[in-house]
Amino acid sequence: MRMGKVERPSREETKPPRADSKTKPKHAAAASVVGQVSPDIISTYFTPVLTELAAQALGDYAANLLEYDDIIRDMKAMKEKQTVVDADGKIRGIEAPEPPIAPLYRSEYYVKELRQVLSETSDHFQSKKGGWRVHARASRFERLMDQKYGIFRPFLKQHPEVDKFVRSVQVKYANGYFSPIRQGKPPIPKSTAVIILFMMKRGDMKWEILTLSALFFLVGLQPWALVILVAGGHTLLEGRKKRAVKPMETHIPTARPYFRSNRDEASSRKTKTDFLSRPVGKKHVPKERINMMKYDTMILGSGPDVLYTASLLSRAGRKVLVMTARSDASGCYTIEDCNSGEAKKFHNVPFDVCSSNVSKISGQQELLAPALSNSTDFQGGVRFAKIGSEADGYAFQILSVPSMGGDDTPCPFVLRGRGVSSLMEDAAASLGDGWPDASGSIGNSATGLYSATCESINSSAANYYLSKIIEDSVNEMRNDGIYHSVASRYASGFLDKGFPSNPHARSLMAAIGMNGEDIKPTKTSMAPHVTNVSAALSGEGMHYPVGGPRALCHALSTVVEQSGGCVLTNVPVTELIFEHFDALAPNQRDEKKMSAPRCLGVKLSDGTELKFDMKSWRNQDYSPAVISMHGFITTFIRLMPDDIRTKYKVPRGLPALSESRPVFKLLFGLRGSATDLEVTGIDFCRVPGAGLAQDELDPVKNEMKHMGSTGGRRMDNVISEHINQESNDAPEAAKENDNKKAKELKNKSHVRFETGASWMKVSFPSAKDPSFESRHGSITTCVVTVEADDDFVSLFETKPRLYSSQKDQGNTTDKYQVLIDRIKCDLLNVFPQLEGKIVCSQLIGPIYRGLSHNPERYVAKGVRPQSQYPGLFAGGSDLTVGESFSASIVAGWLTANAVMGYSAIDYLFLQKNITSDIINFLEEPDVDDNEDTAVPYDMPQSEISAFS
Repeated sequence: MRMGKVERPSREETKPPRADSKTKPKHAAAASVVGQVSPDIISTYFTPVLTELAAQALGDYAANLLEYDDIIRDMKAMKEKQTVVDADGKIRGIEAPEPPIAPLYRSEYYVKELRQVLSETSDHFQSKKGGWRVHARASRFERLMDQKYGIFRPFLKQHPEVDKFVRSVQVKYANGYFSPIRQGKPPIPKSTAVIILFMMKRGDMKWEILTLSALFFLVGLQPWALVILVAGGHTLLEGRKKRAVKPMETHIPTARPYFRSNRDEASSRKTKTDFLSRPVGKKHVPKERINMMKYDTMILGSGPDVLYTASLLSRAGRKVLVMTARSDASGCYTIEDCNSGEAKKFHNVPFDVCSSNVSKISGQQELLAPALSNSTDFQGGVRFAKIGSEADGYAFQILSVPSMGGDDTPCPFVLRGRGVSSLMEDAAASLGDGWPDASGSIGNSATGLYSATCESINSSAANYYLSKIIEDSVNEMRNDGIYHSVASRYASGFLDKGFPSNPHARSLMAAIGMNGEDIKPTKTSMAPHVTNVSAALSGEGMHYPVGGPRALCHALSTVVEQSGGCVLTNVPVTELIFEHFDALAPNQRDEKKMSAPRCLGVKLSDGTELKFDMKSWRNQDYSPAVISMHGFITTFIRLMPDDIRTKYKVPRGLPALSESRPVFKLLFGLRGSATDLEVTGIDFCRVPGAGLAQDELDPVKNEMKHMGSTGGRRMDNVISEHINQESNDAPEAAKENDNKKAKELKNKSHVRFETGASWMKVSFPSAKDPSFESRHGSITTCVVTVEADDDFVSLFETKPRLYSSQKDQGNTTDKYQVLIDRIKCDLLNVFPQLEGKIVCSQLIGPIYRGLSHNPERYVAKGVRPQSQYPGLFAGGSDLTVGESFSASIVAGWLTANAVMGYSAIDYLFLQKNITSDIINFLEEPDVDDNEDTAVPYDMPQSEISAFS
């Protein structure tokens, strides 16, 4: 600062001092806090003012009261009464003063009560637990009651109990008592509830119980709300269950039996016999026009499973057109060159090439009845005879496995229809397995224990196959059971664990589990293995339709035709037809290019196109369908156009699958009846894929040193080992060449038919049919099935792996004749009594059989009836298990349900499907007291299975 100048104070120093933050304003309430806004005016303003006024009034009253008491005391102390004479001469005394008026709050008790009232009032309006909202709502409810009930309101006042009840309801309603969501804390913590729900899920608890538990524990639904939800849901589901899925009607008329005759018994018997001599279906004349406006469903294929699917869809209201390239829609073949000599007896005699053995007949008849039922019989007049007799224990199959039961020569093993008990006894007697208990229980039998395990696994097979017609999103939340888990595993692992020390019993169960395809257990899925074991050892034996599959298919085709459908034969289909996006309007083109095109129909070998006109289906509740029962390889590889398949792909997982090797069917017409030839309905099956494993035992410890591979010791392996032994002393280059040669020989020997060694199946269909001899005389039909070798088919390492017939590669007549001679020689070695009895024969094939039974087939997501192409469905035994009549019927059931479009709710909660709806809506047959069957037969009733 400068010298001599007075210093001026700064602004900070001249700023007036700030008032204390705790200093209250002049007119602030006593309980208020500076800087804090409170909406509670009762406690902050009214309470201190009113209590101060009450205390002041009480103090004034006490002072006045004391003064009044002093005056009264002084007046009483006066000894003489003072008098005063007024102007009128009247005398009056000294008057006592008036007592003080008591205030409203006349004591500290009343002041304290005032404070309590004010405090309660404040809490009533300001605290979270205050009930002023409840009272406000109740008052509003009162007004609403007056407005709503009007004249009835006085009634409530006259009856206080009713009024009390109404008020309690009002209070409960206001407090949320009637809310469907629970108020307050849950009964148990949510973490505990999640654990309980998880344990319920692991315990295979039903989905409806799990859903209700989750709603109660996690969502917090009230018990009464759960009851209403269950009742409402049950009502809705029952209503849905009683409704038919379009185009099914709620009243389905029954079909008239095709075999009905009003003539005498002899004439009726002849009429039925003549009818069964006709092929199933109507022969199609080339270039004959087929009116597609009459049909809405097209099915490609032949056999009982195809006509079963067609019959179900016909009963469901669809107009079905069945087309097959064969001359008989039943799937049977006939020998063509039999017009001279003794061979004339086999003219138009059907040969069952599908081996229609029916396992678990009770369950199969439940599936067949809705499709077969006619106006006089639940089973459409079709009966099933049990294969075998009481004398042979109802034997139905002979298994021949290399080295099983003996060192060099295999010991044939006979499967009988008495279930696991007969298997345990035979395995103990011939294969060294443990014996069962005297009571018939498993005891020490490893085969009995293994069979029981397979039956337990197979109990969940229905859930697994049902998943093929349920959406993937629903399947992810379902538990399909252990069958789904073992489907992705190889059968060899289970066999090794089940029979660690008995390779003979191990080979036996491997042969029972897979004798329909020449495939080793190391490549076989456990799913078909347990299914085949369960079917063979069910205890019901094997049955065969009386009259053969032709009688069964005649009954099914009758339902199709009487429902407005048609069954056509000699209709070779070469290609599927899909809609072209170029023909669509521009505004529709962009929307549909994102998805696969719709399948419209098929193209025949003569160039004729059979397709649906989609313009006539725009306003319909359902769409037309094309169903291919030829299997996935034929449907999506051989019949689908290349451009469609390349652009829109095949079903998921199909490129990873493999096709089974095609087979030849050699038909033999034999002179003499089955009794004369000493043959029965037992099928003979040689299964080299289940060959005895070469286990190595430690002679010192008497323990398993190395467990061999079942089916590993094969002819090809022997050749490879022989060549390798010869090249031990050769140079390295020579060894490498020999190894290559061994591999080549191994591959060739694996697929070449060798007499006495290769896979072969022999059946006598006429011996299974009790009516055959009465219809055709003393002749016998024989069908031998072998796998086609490399002289006739070629394997292509594509995706998927598939086979193709070798055509246009020179004259193959000699090769065919060589194959026929080898098969004939093998047949006579097995059945020497047939020497000189063969009248005629015919080789058929190669015949494609579908997918191989490896684990990839059972885990592929795309192996299901509904494809990514709208209107195209794939059926056949590829959906279940191949070479099985019962499994193919189940596959047909799955396909029919997929076409009808039932939902997961129908299957899982309502048990609603196509057969249950047909049973509910189908007209009851008028069953006659006198049984009139489609095929006359002479057989004890105890051996005939009739459904009721």
